[in-house]
Amino acid sequence: MEEVLTNPKFGFYISRDVFGTEGDFITSPEVSQMFGEMVGVWAMCLWEQMGRPKQVNLVELGPGRGTLMADLLRGASKFKSFTESLHVHLVECSPMLQKLQHHNLKCLDEDVNGDGVEKRTISTLAGTLVSWHALLEQVPSGLPSIIIAHEFYDALPVHQFQRASRGWCEKMVDVSEDSMFRFVLSPQPTPATLYLMKRCKWAAPEEIEKLSHIEVCPKAMDLTHAIADRISCDGGGALIIDYGLNGVVSDSLQVKTLTIVFGASASIMSVGLHGLSM
Repeated sequence: MEEVLTNPKFGFYISRDVFGTEGDFITSPEVSQMFGEMVGVWAMCLWEQMGRPKQVNLVELGPGRGTLMADLLRGASKFKSFTESLHVHLVECSPMLQKLQHHNLKCLDEDVNGDGVEKRTISTLAGTLVSWHALLEQVPSGLPSIIIAHEFYDALPVHQFQRASRGWCEKMVDVSEDSMFRFVLSPQPTPATLYLMKRCKWAAPEEIEKLSHIEVCPKAMDLTHAIADRISCDGGGALIIDYGLNGVVSDSLQVKTLTIVFGASASIMSVGLHGLSM
């Protein structure tokens, strides 16, 4: 699933703009600028509570088009002491979306020493430094961090498990005799089973007993630990906004076709889903 989402050439989030009326979905910042402005109010309140530090990393995970951050900076631009403390870090793996964020944040690239060697990017919305990273781990540590993740967790790849006579088995992709892709159950435990065991510990036994399917997101677990560790070491806070079931998720996969990226040529095929082979 991760390959389908973020393959460097054909990944769902890599090759095109999936947001807005012409994309696949619309997020809250695209509906009203008030959303980003209110997130900015939260960020400024947190900054005040931290004692107005002179330098702060303002980090957004999965910024999309950059709409939320643009509205945040535009709304906060009158509060100079706040915006002057910020270094905006956008965690984005899509080069295409990075360019769109650069445009929407009204960024200018400056030559620091006039020799073309060292450059920095400034958002003219509030005069703040802006940097891009593919991973949260690449954001410099050592400064307090204000971390924003809006509808980022639900974009992370998941692993699905089904209860069978031999216990919980991960659903995998296989090729049938007629060369069609299909879901099958793993014949033995997979690495993701470790995360399944962790997830089951967080739910009541009677809740797990009622389920025949369970879905886990290892990357979400690891990311949450990374955010907590960063804030614990450097100070700051995180605002994570997402939508979904408050409980054990059994199956959130809603597509009717299965997209597979495979082979040396990294070609893509979309095929109909067939029944699960036991």
